[in-house]
Amino acid sequence: MYLGLLYPTEDYKVFGYLTGTNVKLILVADSFNAKEAVVKKVFRDLHSAYIDAVSNPFYNPGKKIESKSFEQRVDRAVNSAGLAHQ
Repeated sequence: MYLGLLYPTEDYKVFGYLTGTNVKLILVADSFNAKEAVVKKVFRDLHSAYIDAVSNPFYNPGKKIESKSFEQRVDRAVNSAGLAHQ
């Protein structure tokens, strides 16, 4: 569930997302690049990557996700949206 803009500052916008299993995702973006439709798509992509990563039978629940595929998907979601820090 997209929570929307949680905290705007002069330089950044903080957005939130809550999954059906109460996993909280936070996205901090610079104010100039953060369009709501783009942020929603990034959260959908991140949620999908998260589901795939934790569905792996070798993943230990509660541990850090250590997956190159997951990292690549996160990077791709953020970079394609133009939200990556330069």
